[in-house]
Amino acid sequence: MKRLGHLMEQIVERHNLEEAFWLAARGKRDRQEVLAYMRDFQSEMERLREGLLAIDYPVGGFRSFLIRDPKLREINAAPFRERVLHQAIMLVCGPVLEKSLIYDTYACRKGKGQWAAVRRAERFSNESEFFLKFDIRKYFDSIHHETLKAQLERRFKDPFLLAWFDRILHTYRTASGRGLPIGSLISQHLANVYLSPLDHWVHAMVTTHGNLKKPRR
Repeated sequence: MKRLGHLMEQIVERHNLEEAFWLAARGKRDRQEVLAYMRDFQSEMERLREGLLAIDYPVGGFRSFLIRDPKLREINAAPFRERVLHQAIMLVCGPVLEKSLIYDTYACRKGKGQWAAVRRAERFSNESEFFLKFDIRKYFDSIHHETLKAQLERRFKDPFLLAWFDRILHTYRTASGRGLPIGSLISQHLANVYLSPLDHWVHAMVTTHGNLKKPRR
């Protein structure tokens, strides 16, 4: 696997930062924190660029609240400025991380999602006599930071980018060295990456030894 470098240069490019802002602001243009950001847009863009390069832009100021969907979950919403930063990083790193996922990873991916996963499961159920249904208890809370960082280091060699992933991971924990905040854009991507080795192993076992045909895309 070829490790990629010099990605921070792409992340801090002005057009990438501007696109990150518009993505973070989508559907929220009337909120006070977005309006305040827009009033001082040029300064905010420069502050973000400088903060990314210096690895000192503020992160971790989550606003926590509970939802039921249907089980009770704690959501940790980052401030708007931090969401712009997350978008800027993932605009560049997201496509790289996507390449590590199997086709049948449906969470938080463009063109996938809940209903696409249901349709795919229905198709598989018509092709096989057996299936396995399981859930990982408190998955986001259980993610081990050092294991995740090792996975990221196998994909990226840019020291500034790796330092940013390390800094973001340390803004939240549920136990010593564990946990990703539900509600964060970067968390969604990293949660897929963390489970990817298991996905690949299960996929290989099923297609090699099971009675499923190799999935048609």
